[in-house]
Amino acid sequence: MYFTFNKLWCIVLVLLTCHTTYLAAQSRVKQKTVVSFSLQQAQEFAFENNYDLKNSATDVTIAGKMVKQNTAIGLPQINGSASYVDYLSLPTSVLPNFLKAMDPVKYAQAPDYLDMQFGMKYNINAGLQLTQLIYSGQYLVGLQTAKAYLETAKQKNLKDKVDIRDIVATAYYQLLVTDEAIKILDSTYVVVSRLVEEAKAAQVQGLIEDIDVDQADLNRSNLEAQLTDVRSSRNIAYANLKFVIGLKDEQELILTNNLDYFLAQVNRDVLVNQAFDYTRNIDYTLLKKSDYLVLMQYKLSKTAYQPSLGGYIGISTSAQREEWNFTDYHYPWYKTSSWGISLTVPIWSSGSRKYAVDQARLNVEKTKVTDEKMRVGLELQVETAKKDFSNAYAIYLNQKKGFDIAMKIYTKTMTKYRQGLSSSTDLNQRYSQFLTANNNYMQSIFMVLSQKTRLNKLLEQF
Repeated sequence: MYFTFNKLWCIVLVLLTCHTTYLAAQSRVKQKTVVSFSLQQAQEFAFENNYDLKNSATDVTIAGKMVKQNTAIGLPQINGSASYVDYLSLPTSVLPNFLKAMDPVKYAQAPDYLDMQFGMKYNINAGLQLTQLIYSGQYLVGLQTAKAYLETAKQKNLKDKVDIRDIVATAYYQLLVTDEAIKILDSTYVVVSRLVEEAKAAQVQGLIEDIDVDQADLNRSNLEAQLTDVRSSRNIAYANLKFVIGLKDEQELILTNNLDYFLAQVNRDVLVNQAFDYTRNIDYTLLKKSDYLVLMQYKLSKTAYQPSLGGYIGISTSAQREEWNFTDYHYPWYKTSSWGISLTVPIWSSGSRKYAVDQARLNVEKTKVTDEKMRVGLELQVETAKKDFSNAYAIYLNQKKGFDIAMKIYTKTMTKYRQGLSSSTDLNQRYSQFLTANNNYMQSIFMVLSQKTRLNKLLEQF
């Protein structure tokens, strides 16, 4: 009976363990989620979840806190202080012997100096002080500088979003192009595999030689290797897109846009003929924000010549005891209160303030050169980007036409090969030509979309 009960109990434990394992596995399966994104949805998701953009948004928050910190410097400040001193031995002061001055004859033998101890063994002091900055040129300009830094951080965050937006677009295009290449190669593999089987059947009937079968089988093997390589590239492109937009490992991504959708939006004439205003370019607007910061640093350096004025109100209380009886209210506490103002006037710094101002002024001069460099560089980038986009668009049209022709030729040659009207050598040449055309066509699609994204960013106005 005892043995039977133990056996039953073990069976129950095993069943419970299996059930728990099953539930855990089901839970992991349920945690796997699928998200479907258009390009715009992927970009919007990246704005909230991209790792770099999270830090960029934090930088804006930090800049806002910095403005508040600098503002608080000019507001009333209250500080408290407390001290407790227990003299193990009272400090000694050496004083001239005043007794000799009172009676030189009587105290003629007395020493010239007296060693005297003042104070009590136990001492406590506590106080509060309110200070207020009344005027400071450095504070006023520093506050303006902090606000300018906040605006720069916001502009930098906007530029980071634009950069991530275009990175997401490029990664999205790359994945779509890779998927399209796999789709074409898969369909080609089906045809080539069927051709291999037909060739084997024809060899059995003595219609073709074994070398033709071997060549068809070799073509299929090469295509398998190419598919393996492209699928590996697809995995990398997929992982890269997920990383850029900030998707977790347990989330699967499905793209809802296709290449035809994006290619239909490519308008060469509109982009190439669009006017460029460098003052509205995202990089130039960020540069101007940075230039203003440099100018504020120059103004801040000049405030070192200005005086500063501050005021205070303070109260304190203290007590001295020979015995530790501070809690005894019968013994007195001595209160002190005061107020005052302090004026600090810079007079002479041996040239340090002057040289600081000179450096700041030279940095302002450098911004003028940097601005001109940015203007010329942007105009050159736009001109280059327009040419690259025009070339990419022309190559795309040419490769598209070449791909259609190569597919048509390969299809007809394969039909003629099955009818015995074309040799295996001819078929192999058309097959290689088709694969090359397919690869060139896919690359041309990616290039035209990438160049369009690059040119759009340069021409976009902010």
